[in-house]
Amino acid sequence: MYQDFLKKFLTPRSGRLLDMGCGLGFFVRSVSRLANWEAYGCEISPAAVRYAREKLGLDKIICSRLEDVDLPPRSFDVITMWDVIDHILHPDPLLRRCRALLRDGGICFLRTPNVTIQLLRARINKLARGMQPNINYLQARDHAHQYSMSTVRKLLERNGFTRIEFVHLHPVQDPDGANLLRRAKNISFQAVRALAVLSRGHLNFDNLFVVAHRGA
Repeated sequence: MYQDFLKKFLTPRSGRLLDMGCGLGFFVRSVSRLANWEAYGCEISPAAVRYAREKLGLDKIICSRLEDVDLPPRSFDVITMWDVIDHILHPDPLLRRCRALLRDGGICFLRTPNVTIQLLRARINKLARGMQPNINYLQARDHAHQYSMSTVRKLLERNGFTRIEFVHLHPVQDPDGANLLRRAKNISFQAVRALAVLSRGHLNFDNLFVVAHRGA
């Protein structure tokens, strides 16, 4: 998935990227290996930041909330948030800060679960197993918010982003997994992407991979 993102949005360009909520730093490390990119990370977990610095050798990891970091405005070309925005109780200040840190024409990329699919799975699970108190029907129950294509678009637009697009990235593949499982994942991915194309983006049965641009 990371490699698919790098090919689509970073190669062969150059610039500075900030990964908000970078966790242990694996995505930052992937970007830092590109010759023409300078990669930064921002993470609130001291343990995760320590791992990124000490184990991965990343020296551009900031331990702080992004809203509290003293960074110059318009200093990044790309800001990414992988499975972060759904955990933020009040996302508007964070997104306004992201927009302020982006250069004109820069992009903010979000990955978040698609509540439309989450609800469909929950309903199928309920139908198959009945209503039981010990079953977690909605998998992402620890998320502060659940987003659909419509709600994430509105969230980004009200914080000044334009040209909001939904893309599809190849799923994570386990190199030690069975070939049959890898083929099934690829077939599912191709089917989901084809359905989105044929419906002109109206039907999206994938996670939400959102690209939002900073206008002038």
